[in-house]
Amino acid sequence: MPYSTEGPHRARGNRWAPWALASVSVVWGANYTVNAWGLREFTVAGFNALRFLLAAPLLLALARWTEGTLRVRRGLWPRLLLSAAVGIVGYQLAFSAAVRLSTPAAAAILIALSPFFTALFARLAGERATLPARRAAVAGTVAFAGVVLVVLGRQGTAAGPAATEWYGNVLALLAAALWGWYPVVTRPLLKHHSPLHVTAWTSAAGTAVLLPLAAIAGFTVHGTVRQPLSWFSLGYSVLLVTVAGLVFWYRAVGQAGSAAVMLWMFAVPVAAALFAALTGEQHITWSQTAGSALVLVALAYAQGLSFGTPRKPHRTRSTTRERNADEHHPGPGTPDRAGRP
Repeated sequence: MPYSTEGPHRARGNRWAPWALASVSVVWGANYTVNAWGLREFTVAGFNALRFLLAAPLLLALARWTEGTLRVRRGLWPRLLLSAAVGIVGYQLAFSAAVRLSTPAAAAILIALSPFFTALFARLAGERATLPARRAAVAGTVAFAGVVLVVLGRQGTAAGPAATEWYGNVLALLAAALWGWYPVVTRPLLKHHSPLHVTAWTSAAGTAVLLPLAAIAGFTVHGTVRQPLSWFSLGYSVLLVTVAGLVFWYRAVGQAGSAAVMLWMFAVPVAAALFAALTGEQHITWSQTAGSALVLVALAYAQGLSFGTPRKPHRTRSTTRERNADEHHPGPGTPDRAGRP
């Protein structure tokens, strides 16, 4: 039986989606700092390979336990493998390399363009919009301006080596395009399988590619991992960023559409700045405060129509003309004014 978000739980799902997306944005924003702890001792390829190697069996076991099957429709395998190539392998490697080669500010701003790529790819794919185009454009533009203020307002945004920064910026733009394309590629799968089912198999497919790459590049920087924070970073990435984050994210994509959900990516840099301030990595500036306010206002503006439960039409009193029409043209089995059936 095809998996569907339609039915009696639809309205409850609409109310659930903003809270779930806000929580995922906080988790992914904090991951900018937490992920850096792990990369002190893990290599980029090794960290991502171990992340999905641990997450995939857990996701597959949960899917088998809750749904009773791990079967995927034969005709959906090409799209599922494409989804894994785009979001699990391509995006993760491009993102990590961009952060390494570019400046943190440039990478964060360029990757924040992903919702605009999603809107473009969703339109090209003929996906039905759940958010009016004008409202989405206004919300996206205002939120992006807020992200720029948040990122440029952080301390320590000095430029990196000129020889590598240009390549890092290109990779950051590629990461934004891949992350923007990822929900558009994945959403058709959610019509037939649950978000948990899809996330489990895309993670497994991505692991099959990342493991050989990590074996070539090496899993650790110094040959061993000694710091507890490195293991905490890996566990955080497996349980919260991957297992919980991706499942909740794509449940919302299946309900509200790719473009509407991806607007919440603008909240990730805000959460990243707040978490960095809480951990003492940086201090909040007035520019970041103003930018965070712009992002929150933009999301509140967009969220009203994208996730709101539609109101029931208000029933007004019938006019004299309508009452006369009912009297002269009664429904089946209804007597007219003269009492004739």
